Amino acid sequence: MTTRDGHRTDALAADLQSDPVRVLLVADRPEVGDRAATAIETHADRFAVTTAADAAEGLSVIDSGEVDCVVSGYDLPGMDGVEFLRTVRDRVGDLPFLLFTAHGSEAVASEAIAAGVDEYLPVGGGTDGSADPAPLDTSDLEHADGPYATLASRIARAVSRSHTERRVTEHLDRMTDAFCGIDESWRLTYLNERAAELVERDAEDLLGDRIWDRFRALRGTEVESQFRDAMASGEPTTFEFHFPGPDLDLAIDAYPSDTGLSVYFRDVTEERERERELQELSERFRLAVEGADVGVWDWDIRSGEVRFDERWAGMLGYDRSEIAFELSEWEERVHPDDLEETWAALEEHFSEETAYYQCDHRMEAKSGDWKWIRDRGRVVERTDDGEPVRAVGIHIDVTEEKERERDLERYRRIVDELPNSVALYDADRRFAVVNDRLTRVYETTREELIGRPSPLLQQLREDRDDDPFAELVAGEREALSGTVELDIPERSDAIIDFSLRRLAINGEFDGVISITRDVTVERRRQRELERTSARLEALYEDSPDMIDIHDEAGEIVDANPVMAAELGYDREEIVGMDVWDIDAELDQSEGVDLWQSIEMGETRRTETTFRRADDTTFPVEVQVRRVDVQGEDRFLATSRDISERKAYERRIERENERLDEFASIVSHDLRNPLNVLSGYLRLARETGDESYFDRCETALDEMERLIEDVLTLARQGDTVGSVDPVSLAELATRHANDVLGSIDGSESGGDGSAGAIEVVVETEGEVLADPGRTKRLLQNLFRNVAEHGGDRVVVGDLPDGFYIEDDGPGVPEDRREEVFESGHTTSESGTGFGLAIVERIAEAHGWDVTLTEGDDGGARFEFTGVDRH
Repeated sequence: MTTRDGHRTDALAADLQSDPVRVLLVADRPEVGDRAATAIETHADRFAVTTAADAAEGLSVIDSGEVDCVVSGYDLPGMDGVEFLRTVRDRVGDLPFLLFTAHGSEAVASEAIAAGVDEYLPVGGGTDGSADPAPLDTSDLEHADGPYATLASRIARAVSRSHTERRVTEHLDRMTDAFCGIDESWRLTYLNERAAELVERDAEDLLGDRIWDRFRALRGTEVESQFRDAMASGEPTTFEFHFPGPDLDLAIDAYPSDTGLSVYFRDVTEERERERELQELSERFRLAVEGADVGVWDWDIRSGEVRFDERWAGMLGYDRSEIAFELSEWEERVHPDDLEETWAALEEHFSEETAYYQCDHRMEAKSGDWKWIRDRGRVVERTDDGEPVRAVGIHIDVTEEKERERDLERYRRIVDELPNSVALYDADRRFAVVNDRLTRVYETTREELIGRPSPLLQQLREDRDDDPFAELVAGEREALSGTVELDIPERSDAIIDFSLRRLAINGEFDGVISITRDVTVERRRQRELERTSARLEALYEDSPDMIDIHDEAGEIVDANPVMAAELGYDREEIVGMDVWDIDAELDQSEGVDLWQSIEMGETRRTETTFRRADDTTFPVEVQVRRVDVQGEDRFLATSRDISERKAYERRIERENERLDEFASIVSHDLRNPLNVLSGYLRLARETGDESYFDRCETALDEMERLIEDVLTLARQGDTVGSVDPVSLAELATRHANDVLGSIDGSESGGDGSAGAIEVVVETEGEVLADPGRTKRLLQNLFRNVAEHGGDRVVVGDLPDGFYIEDDGPGVPEDRREEVFESGHTTSESGTGFGLAIVERIAEAHGWDVTLTEGDDGGARFEFTGVDRH
C-alpha cells in the first residue's frame, strides 16, 4: 500500500520499534514459563512480560486492556490452549496469539491454525512433543535457533505486523481526504470512513467487488480512462471529476503500485461553487462599472490624497468641486458605527489577508440622509517590502437594495415565526423556499430541503385522478385546499391541512405558495370525540335502563326512550317534569339536599318507588352521578326496575322462614316421639313386657307421619306444576277412603263412607289446579276431621271457589289464625303441619283460604279466587 506522498506503508513500521510491547505469558509448565519469560525480556528491553497461572487469570489480564501479545501453552488447567485462543478471539479479535508448548502434536497444530493462531511453536522444535526443554543458560537464550530465542523473535514480528497494520488503518481513517485501495483486478480492497461517507455506501458492502460493477456510472468516464492509464504506465495521475451519484466535485490523486491503485480523493464541491460565484460576481462587477451608477476613487496611500470622480460626488448629492481630494472627505462622511469595521476590512487587505477590500457601510449625503455604499477596491501598487502605495476602487449606491433586504428579512422572519409550515414550490414540485417550521417538520436544514421534491405534492398526485398542481402552474386554477394523510419524520400517517395558491409576479408564474398545518392531534381527537359521542348516544338511547338528566332544582331536562316507555309518558312530556313527580318516595327538600351533597364525579345509589302515568308503582334502583355539562351542574340518573329482584328477595325470605320452621321441627317436635320410643324401649328391656313394643311401634308411626308432613311442607314451593282441569267430586271420592281408613285402622267401603265418618260431595264441574297438590290438600283436610272427632265432611261449591266443612268441635274465632302455623295442633295424634301444608298449597295456586264456622258448629275451610274450567 502506498501513501499519498509516495512512501510505502512499510515505512510507518519503523516508528513502531521503540513502542513498549506488553506480553501475557500463560505457560503449561513452570520451567517453560520461566525460560520463556527470561528469553522474551532478554530479547529486547521494550518487552515486558506478565505471567498468569491459567487461562482464567489470563483473560482477566486481557480484559484490563494492557496486553499487546499473548503467549500460551497447550495443557492449561481449566481449558486447553486452543480453547483459550478461541475465547481471546471472541473478546478482542485480532490480538496477536502464539501457541508455545512442550506437548504439541500435528493435531494440536492443525486445530490451532484453524482457530486463527498467529504462530505455533513447539518448545522442542518439532510437533510431536517428544523433546523436553533443555536447561536454560545464557548461550541458549542468545542462540539464534534456540526455541526461546525463536519465540522472542516471533513475538516481535507478530506485534510489529499487528501494530503496523493497525497504525496504517488508524492513519487512513484519521485522514481528512477520502482513500480507497483497488487491486490489479479492479476490486475494492479498502475504504476509509471519509470515502464511505462521500460515496454514501457501506464500506463492508463494497469490499471485494469490482469498482466498475458497483459504480456503473463511472464506466466510459475520465475516471476509468485515468485509472487504466495509470495502471498501464505506472505513473501517478491527478485530475478532477464530477461524480453524478452524490452530485460531488472531486479532486482525485491515483498512485499505481505492483498490487493496484491507491486513490485519494477530496470533496471540492464548495470550492468550485465559490469559484463559480466569484466568476459570476466578477462579471456583475464588470457590468456594474460599465453601465451602472458607480463612483470611482483613486487613493495615494502615502500622501493621503484621494481622487473622486463626478459620479462618486453626485452619489452623495455633491458637485465634484465641493469635494476636496483628501481621505478625510470620505472618512468624515462614513457613519461612526461603521467606521471601525470599514478600517478593519482595509487593514486586512493591506496586510494581504484578503485579495480585495470590500465593505458595505453608510455615508452621509449632502441632504443629511444616510445612504448605503458598497465600497470595493484593491491595492494596485506596493513597495518591494509589500507596503501598499496605491489603491483604486468603486462606490455603488445600494440603499434600495438594503431596503429590499430589510424588507425581505422582515418578511422572512414573519414567515419563519408562523406556527404553520410555509413553502414555495417550483413548477417541478420541488421546494424553492421554506420557512423554519417546515425544516423542523422534516428534521433537516433549509439547504438540504430546497431542491427536494415535495412529499405533499407527491401524495396529492397519488390520491387524485386529476393533477390540480399542474393546473395551478398552468394558471387554470388559482388555489387548492384540503386535507391529506402524510408520512413525515415527526409521525407516521400525519393528518395535514394544506392550502396551495398560485404566485405570479408581473404576470409571470413564480411558484406555488403552500401553507400546511399538522392537525393530526385535533382531527384524531375530533374523531375520537365523534366516536365517543356516538357510543354515548347509543348507550343513552339504546340502554335497557331508564336514564334521565335533571338540574339542581330537580327539573328533568332530558330522558331516554326507555324511561318514557316504562313510565307511560311521551318523551316530551317527561322533559320539564320534576323528579318527585315520578319518584313516589322523594320529598322535594330532601332531594335538593341530597343532590347538593354529591361531589362532582361522585355517584350515589338508592332504592325507591316510581309512579307511572296510570298511577301504578314499581320498585327501582337509582344511581345518581353529578356531572359537568358545559360548565353547568347536572345530575345523571340511571334507574332500573327491580320488581323481579324484590320478588326474589321475598321468596328467599319465605324460604328462610321455612328453613327456620324445619329446624324448629327437627330440633323440637321430633324429639318428643324419640323420647317416647326411647322410654318404652328401656322399659321393655327392664321388664321384658312385650306390650311396650306395641307402644314403640305407635311412636314410630307418629314419627313417620310427622316426617312425611315435614317433608311435604318443605317441598311445597310457592308455585305449582302443570295446571289441568280437576274434578273435586271425583278427587274427594277417590282418595277419602284411603285417608280415613288409615286413621282408625279399619277398611272402608266403596259407598263414600269411612267407618263412622261420612264424606258428602256437593260440588260440580272442574277447577284449574295441580292434581297432585290438590289431592294432598283434600287428604290433609279429611285427616284433620278424623283427628278431631268429626263424623261428617261436606265438599261443596262457592261462587268463586269451593269449601270443605266438617261437623267436628270447630275452632274458636280467636284461634283460627293459629291453626295454619306449622306445628300447631290440638289433637294427640296430629303432627301440627297438615293445615300449614293446606295453606301453602292454596297460596301456590293463588287461592285465598279462610277458616270460618260451619252450619253444624264445625270447621269450614273456604277457598276463593279459584279458576274454573
